[in-house]
Amino acid sequence: MIKSKNIKKTLSVSFTALLAFSLISPVYGDSSTTTSAGASTISAKVSAKLNQQFSASEYVTYLVKLKDQVDTESVAKHAFQKASAEQISPAAAKLSVRTTVVNSLMDTAEKTQQSVEEYLKKEVNNGNVKKYKSYFIVNAFAVTSTKEVMDNLATLPEIDKILPDEKRELQKVEIDKDAQPVVEESTADQAVADQAAVDTAVTEVNAQKSVEESVYKDAVTPSRVEWNITKVKAPQVWAKGIDGKGVVVANLDTGVEYTHPALKRKWRGLNASGQVVNPELSWYDAVNGASLPTDSDGHGTHTMGTIVGSDSNGTNEVGVAPGAQWIAVRVFNPDTTDSILLDGGQWLLAPVDKNGKKHPELAPDVVNNSWGGGPGLDEWYRPVTQAWRAAQIFPEFSAGNTTWSNPGGAGSVANPANLPEAYATGATDVNNKLASFSLRGPSPYGEVKPEISAPGVNIRSSVPGGVYEGGWNGTSMAGPHTVGLAALLLQAKPSLTVDQLEDVISKTATPLTDSQYRTSPNNGYGYGLIDALAAVNSVLK
Repeated sequence: MIKSKNIKKTLSVSFTALLAFSLISPVYGDSSTTTSAGASTISAKVSAKLNQQFSASEYVTYLVKLKDQVDTESVAKHAFQKASAEQISPAAAKLSVRTTVVNSLMDTAEKTQQSVEEYLKKEVNNGNVKKYKSYFIVNAFAVTSTKEVMDNLATLPEIDKILPDEKRELQKVEIDKDAQPVVEESTADQAVADQAAVDTAVTEVNAQKSVEESVYKDAVTPSRVEWNITKVKAPQVWAKGIDGKGVVVANLDTGVEYTHPALKRKWRGLNASGQVVNPELSWYDAVNGASLPTDSDGHGTHTMGTIVGSDSNGTNEVGVAPGAQWIAVRVFNPDTTDSILLDGGQWLLAPVDKNGKKHPELAPDVVNNSWGGGPGLDEWYRPVTQAWRAAQIFPEFSAGNTTWSNPGGAGSVANPANLPEAYATGATDVNNKLASFSLRGPSPYGEVKPEISAPGVNIRSSVPGGVYEGGWNGTSMAGPHTVGLAALLLQAKPSLTVDQLEDVISKTATPLTDSQYRTSPNNGYGYGLIDALAAVNSVLK
């Protein structure tokens, strides 16, 4: 079953006066002679904020959204029905649906963007357009041009809206390098029982895994399983022989240090001999163009570590799904904008080889998005999350952290985490208490947000330089736990759809309440703390 949410579409003003514009060979007038009808059309389509930007600069980058957009949910639904009728395997069905969705998006873009692109090419030659890029995940362009070009584009009947290319910032995390080892508030007997459960699970992992089969070269050391990994009961799932093997995860982040000992052998761009093979299909740098995974910030390496990280010698068990493979897209630097995030989101839907061919079969199964903006209704990234879902890519988003401009409280959950198609994760501490910085629901659509919670206080994971660092705090640290759990579930039952993954994770969570949130689910903890053991057991029945 595909998660269904209808987008409210704004109807544009009548374009009767514009029918003289041919879709094949449009005629563009000079902006100085724009008719009153044309001026009205421009005003209706162009963001007021964007017009203000042109008052400060001759060339401005903006997004041009076309009216003709693909209903990816409907496309996926029909593709599933066709696959079911053909009685093909679940894996083949999932690939068929994903390929159908991507092809539909690409076909629509190719058929509807031609006249706009011809005009932009002409204006490049005239010096009025510095650069442009077309997208298919959203039928749109990113254009850097003069205001005259923008106004001319706005008069075209096939154009829906022209929007600013907004600047986006990574969710800032708090790092307490002096943080002490985490100690849970529990009785001595309970602490002993909890440690015994982990020790037993780790012993079972080592007993059943041969050196050749294991993701570990040596035995797992119980004392090096991080508290947060123990908290979500991942070691007990490993004891069942389930560690995420065969599943591909991804993050849209600051990049990943692929040479890190906790991550290197899990990168899909390395073969069994440790040689780099077709790196462009397992890594995309949308900001700096680096050919191999790298991370100058640390955020992306830390989040990826919590998803899949583990040393080869059995120490530093920092990840929930240490058997999974990873790929990554670097989208964040100080100048990140909407167009860069669209670029990264599109690549994940269908990684691109050296010849420009798109490969939907190499898309990840799950994607971590430990980033976000302000609260409130903003659907700029909604088509991306819808396309991911339709293509059976699980879209996890961090709920967001309090800032000076968003101090939290009801309805503060960040965008895009507040979108209906996003599965949002809030942060808890070692005692299962909601972190003070974790943003809360409901969403602008009246839905419970976040959907789920995971540890996000004093998290230790991999950081650049081949080392580890604790004391990291943020919903950015919580979200990767949910991604790791999704990977475990997909190994346990590969046929699970995105909707089914959500249902399993939510329904098997440990309900959490407090003096403010007295019933569950609620807009602080969602359905509660993820429980990897309960979730996996539920799909193995």
